[in-house]
Amino acid sequence: MSKVRLRLSGALMFAANLVGYLTGFIFTIFITRRLSEEEFGVWALIGSFIMYSLMPFNLVSSWISRDAARGKKVLFSAAVLFALLTPVSLIIYFVIAIGSATAVNYDPWTLILGVIILIPYILLTLGMAIQSGYAPQTIGIAGIFFEVSKVIMAFYLVVILRMGLIGAFITLSIAYLIQATLLLQRSKLLFQKQVNKELIAKWLRGTPISTVRIVNDVLAGTDIVLMSIVTGQAIVAGYWQAAVAASALVTSSTALMAGLSPRLISGGSQKDLDKVFDFTMMLMIPMLFGFMVLSGDILWVMRPAYSSVWIAACFLALAGIIRIFGNFGEAAVSGMDKFDQRDEVTMKEFLKSRIFTLNILNLVITVIYVISITFYLLVFRGLSLAEIVIGIAEINLLFAVIRSAINLNLMRSFTKLRLNLRNLPHYLIASTLMITVIYIVRAKIGRLPAGAIEATSWILVLITTGALTYGVTLYILSKDFRIFLKEVKSFIANMSLSL
Repeated sequence: MSKVRLRLSGALMFAANLVGYLTGFIFTIFITRRLSEEEFGVWALIGSFIMYSLMPFNLVSSWISRDAARGKKVLFSAAVLFALLTPVSLIIYFVIAIGSATAVNYDPWTLILGVIILIPYILLTLGMAIQSGYAPQTIGIAGIFFEVSKVIMAFYLVVILRMGLIGAFITLSIAYLIQATLLLQRSKLLFQKQVNKELIAKWLRGTPISTVRIVNDVLAGTDIVLMSIVTGQAIVAGYWQAAVAASALVTSSTALMAGLSPRLISGGSQKDLDKVFDFTMMLMIPMLFGFMVLSGDILWVMRPAYSSVWIAACFLALAGIIRIFGNFGEAAVSGMDKFDQRDEVTMKEFLKSRIFTLNILNLVITVIYVISITFYLLVFRGLSLAEIVIGIAEINLLFAVIRSAINLNLMRSFTKLRLNLRNLPHYLIASTLMITVIYIVRAKIGRLPAGAIEATSWILVLITTGALTYGVTLYILSKDFRIFLKEVKSFIANMSLSL
């Protein structure tokens, strides 16, 4: 069985994502304050190009993760397979980058240079594939190293040396390499100096199922590319990315369920689902409430012009929360499907699996989503940048509701697992009190300063005030929260003794 500790893995992943958000927010400020709105849009587009280029690896990553969750020696075999797929990935990147440069009327060499981010990201994808199944808490620890190193290097290269986009490229390249090295080093226990051809063949046989899921993921991230191509300008991608980056404070809470899938795959039960779901709700709800109050201020700090899309950021945050509910349904369906426990699995068994059904339905929804966005852009491209971004965010929210409803219905149909809302009233009460306090303090502050550092300081004060209010209130109301704090204290004490 994989080394999965449910609330610990979720807490570490969440801590990493929270640190990641704060450091990433600082990093984003460095970028948005030093780059023009068009350059920031190009930065966002390159992220999409990298996502497309990772498709060959993502086709096999989930199967590697499932076997790692069962303790199989996957490291060397997976590394060999990734090495064989790397040339395909590079070709995909170059073709897309060159083609898009013409569509958005931007220097193709700048887009091509983004490949220096892709290369270490391939190693990171390998490490993530293994550790997400074997010990997902490790991903959280490595993520903290990534975020801290990213900010330090960005401050030097982007702020001090003023290297612009090139400095941002170098920063991410080195930071991803650091993160990948840590993950691969922690995967040594799954190393066996022998290529397991049966495992590789099994992973490759699963690619038809993965193809459906990967195409779904790629299409889901196509909205930002469509905006730029249909409107013929990269600047709209900058506004969209600003809204996405701001809402990441809320959507990062998906990391709280990091340990659920590997636990279910390796023999988990309703008790495990209850523990992870309750833990996720405990932190997800206050983050959503707080973001609704502070979204405009967060975007103002990034760049005053971006505050015009605060409504879009709120829609995206709400959509992210709704998707998390659906993710529980997806994790339950895929985690309880035992069709691939044997090394020899036929294509017929793959196609009859619940995972394949789930992926097909998600793909259909995503295709309709992309068609809807394309139609919207063609009809309403004459609107202002803010109106375009807000409209697409509304469409995004609608399809998040549809997708989650389907996933939860599949969970009810295919499994006996159910979501337990027992502690939800506690979290709603504490969150309501929290935003009341934040709103009062925010009203006393008045208009934020124009300077990024001064404005960020006030936002951090508001976030700290809200977190303390919520934590104290929940400590009084919830026994489960008090138990969780004891677990954290025990873990820290054990870590200290082992050092």
